Amino acid sequence: MNVLAIDASTRMLSVCLAMDSGRTESLLDVGLTHAERIIDLVDFCVTRASVEKSAIELVACAEGPGSFTGLRIGMATAKGIAAALGIPWVAVPTLDCLAWGLENTRGAVVPVIDARKGRYWAAFYLRGERQGDWLDISAEGLAALMDRHEEVLVTGPNAGDFEALAAERSGITIDPRAGTGGARGLAALALEAFGQRGGFPDSAGPLYLRPSEAEETALAAGRGAKA
Repeated sequence: MNVLAIDASTRMLSVCLAMDSGRTESLLDVGLTHAERIIDLVDFCVTRASVEKSAIELVACAEGPGSFTGLRIGMATAKGIAAALGIPWVAVPTLDCLAWGLENTRGAVVPVIDARKGRYWAAFYLRGERQGDWLDISAEGLAALMDRHEEVLVTGPNAGDFEALAAERSGITIDPRAGTGGARGLAALALEAFGQRGGFPDSAGPLYLRPSEAEETALAAGRGAKA
């Protein structure tokens, strides 16, 4: 099954076109300018694969957590392409995509995404299975949780933020492939999601762990008006 995977959930915009004959990928790490670049990356992958867009059979996007704007852009693009081609689409949690391919790692795998305000979105995986809930947590809180494991591999677009911690504490390692984006894992996990649940409805939306800044401002204004 030919899968077009789009991960716009972090500062790294990654796209992967996975086919039975192989895959093509494209990655940009130039800040959150995804709206201007996402279609170009899709077209690049399709052209490089020497196929027509009509050959795509499933579209996938990262579900979140991640950049509020990036998630909306990625999901809207996936839905739009799916609608134009008359094919299904699915969404996969971003942290699952970032942890994909590390199932044989000794110890815990911890993908991390900058959640701003001094916090990170993260999760712990053992042998490919997520342990516990999604986390919206401070760097200090995450480091304390890492102390519970003898070995930890930190991955994801913001793994580098923990290099100092890795230098101080034995057993903590930074994934050398942390900067490769999540689209390759997304393409693989999308097939599993489609096999289990089928295509997603148009009403499906991103996975948010907290309100956006705009929503928080509106909530604060509402509370002030009631005071």
